[in-house]
Amino acid sequence: MVDEIMSDQLERVINENKLVFVDCYATWCHPCRILSPIFEELDEKYGSRGFKVVKIDVDNNREFSMQNRISGVPSVLVFTEGKRVLFDDGKGKKMDRLVGVMPQEVYVEVIEGLLGEPA
Repeated sequence: MVDEIMSDQLERVINENKLVFVDCYATWCHPCRILSPIFEELDEKYGSRGFKVVKIDVDNNREFSMQNRISGVPSVLVFTEGKRVLFDDGKGKKMDRLVGVMPQEVYVEVIEGLLGEPA
């Protein structure tokens, strides 16, 4: 189950899980609503392997949004083993978030790549 948290709860969630997706969203954001069922499914599928999805409402967590330069929603921050993940955009540029709604396969590839093979 995907939980909505306040930004001050994030550190605990990151420390308690091997891999965390932080779905930075807004209640007025239509693409954010499209992403929700995808993340519910992934959280259920991979939860037993240490994966967790949490949601942070950018409007209710403005300081967090400013600190993390969240300028578009949905934005997904990824943490593994307590550290923020950087992604290569394929053109040599590093990104620290996934922005917009991506095909579910993209999220699955990230999850399986960071969690490794199932035990």
